[in-house]
Amino acid sequence: MNQILVEENGVYGLDCTNAVWVTNEIHEKYHKAGLHILSDADFFIETEDELIMIEYKNASIPDAEKPEVFNPLEDKKFNGVLRKYYDTLHYLTLNQKDRPKRFVYIVETLNDGVVMRKRLRDRLVRELPFQLQEIINSGVKLIEGVDVLSIEEWNNHPKYGAFPLKPVNELVK
Repeated sequence: MNQILVEENGVYGLDCTNAVWVTNEIHEKYHKAGLHILSDADFFIETEDELIMIEYKNASIPDAEKPEVFNPLEDKKFNGVLRKYYDTLHYLTLNQKDRPKRFVYIVETLNDGVVMRKRLRDRLVRELPFQLQEIINSGVKLIEGVDVLSIEEWNNHPKYGAFPLKPVNELVK
């Protein structure tokens, strides 16, 4: 599969050549069905082992809207990202995508840092269905893990680096 998924600003793209299956069509499908209330993760990559839902926010790109005030820990922003995980489950269920699921939030801010991403990850762990899976204990899992990474961390990750996130002009089309 030779596919490049480009984020909404057209600045960065994911090279998904090594994926089993990829899509960024969820938003389009939800709106075509009249489900404007549903949000969706930006990208979706299926590997041999798992399904990776990716939310991408980059306040460091040229022409970013008010990058100095973007705070991914702010409740409204955080809840929007959280909702994207839950709302994307509908699409996965209807497409019979039942491999283990991982949610990855790639975030770049002007005040970027490891501490902020760790705080964001810890908060996502509390709000995603990890605890519910333990309480119900049916053996069914809605999520296997969550990561919050910078673009550099994504590209250097042993698993995710197989799908490099780079400026579009650096990706071979």
